[in-house]
Amino acid sequence: MSTISSTMLLIAFLLVFAACSPDSKQQQDLPPFSGPEQLTLGKQLYALHCASCHGTLAKGGIAGPDLTVSSFRYGKERAAVVKSILEGRAGGMPSFGAHLKPEQAAYLTDFLLQLH
Repeated sequence: MSTISSTMLLIAFLLVFAACSPDSKQQQDLPPFSGPEQLTLGKQLYALHCASCHGTLAKGGIAGPDLTVSSFRYGKERAAVVKSILEGRAGGMPSFGAHLKPEQAAYLTDFLLQLH
């Protein structure tokens, strides 16, 4: 097999693998971006699950960083934020996957992403 063919085969494999990854599947399972009703639900979920650490205005609190900044440590893309909510992150962000459905995490994320 030529080097070009081997390279093309490897690239094709990586593309297929990436499309089947859990993050990709999770992204496909999320609802479309939230409308006003879902943003209201996201705001309620924030008050219930997040405000105690990130503050009532999401500007940072006892244990959580400011969520109104322009970038997040693990990315401010929708899928990255949903992943942080559902799976947690080392260093203090707990997992809420046992408490929130993926669509609820998406509504919460959309609420957070519209904050300034």
